[in-house]
Amino acid sequence: MTSENPTAVEGRLVVVGGGTAGAEVAFASRSAGWTGEIIVLSEEAYAPYHRPPLSKDLLKMDAVFADPDPLKGASLYAKKNVDLRLGSRVDGIDATARTLSMNANQSLSYDRLVLAVGGRARELPLIARLETRPSNVHELRTLDDCVRLRSCFQSGRVLMIVGAGYIGLEVAAAAVKAGQRVILLEAATRVLARVTAPVVSQFFEREHAKRGVEILTSTTIESLSFGTDGGVDRVVTSDGSEYHVDNLVVGVGLEPNIELANDAGLEIGNGIVVDDSMTTSDPNILALGDCADFHSGFYDRRVRIESVANAVEHARRAAITLTGGDPKPWQVPWFWSNQYEHSLKIVGLSTGYDETRVIDDSEGTSFAVEYLRDGRLIAVDAINHAAAFQSGKRRIVETIHA
Repeated sequence: MTSENPTAVEGRLVVVGGGTAGAEVAFASRSAGWTGEIIVLSEEAYAPYHRPPLSKDLLKMDAVFADPDPLKGASLYAKKNVDLRLGSRVDGIDATARTLSMNANQSLSYDRLVLAVGGRARELPLIARLETRPSNVHELRTLDDCVRLRSCFQSGRVLMIVGAGYIGLEVAAAAVKAGQRVILLEAATRVLARVTAPVVSQFFEREHAKRGVEILTSTTIESLSFGTDGGVDRVVTSDGSEYHVDNLVVGVGLEPNIELANDAGLEIGNGIVVDDSMTTSDPNILALGDCADFHSGFYDRRVRIESVANAVEHARRAAITLTGGDPKPWQVPWFWSNQYEHSLKIVGLSTGYDETRVIDDSEGTSFAVEYLRDGRLIAVDAINHAAAFQSGKRRIVETIHA
């Protein structure tokens, strides 16, 4: 049996999660031959939408907020007979009875279950210990988070951002354009330290600094003080400095949502553990996207990848599993970030590299960094360099499978 000739599959498929992975697996399963019910349960009030713009275009002050950009149009749900249920919170899984408990007093049975539950923003311990979350402390995972944060963007205000990964840097770019004073704290010795080489970090540090962003590396928050409204008013950092802030954004990574799976007795690692077919330790339950801990066929190790491309690939692989087909070979993971007029595209995983090569194209404004391990190309960072990104994707496949 092949993925091009699937067998019609009946029964009830329930998908928990209304992000990219959840929407994609529902429609991909229908296309692959699932003829029975398909139900998508999402806690949010909006149909599944594109999330990357939340930290990019939608944070810009000239962007117009309307309905979120949908992954699939409303008419397509009806056409493909996909039952999308918004505002649906799943509280528990009874894997033996194949039922979900939801919205406190409802239950729903399933024949196959897909957990596309994503993750949540990791909290700072100082904030997590507070009885009430301060009104001016923000994260950025949902459209509502984006609307709330951008409503605080006013010229002359002070925004402190904790974490200089993709989210932190993208928020800084939008905020400084809106006329705010931006202070960026990073515990590591450089920005993007977890995912890029020093030369890439240095480039983005320069670009942010010349626009007025104050970047403090090797720095954490030591203590907070609060104003009369209960919001964070002052921050003392680990070097003893004190800053007045109007708003605080926490962008220190993502925690996979494993609680439902863990309570149901599924195997947990760095996320919900799945095999190459995206199946968990329960053969009737699959997991995919940001929450899934899977074995990378390219890098021969277990990984958990947070990206749209990964979510889509997982969804299509899961759809083939659900309908009895043969999955396609794994794709090379890739990511992107937009900051000011600069485009950063990353292909591959650079973890464990032992050598880098810099390819210059235009006096430092358009260049690429190649990451090698034992002489083999494993990843490429392309800054304003589309050709290097495309070439890197092709060459990584060739070198890893050589």
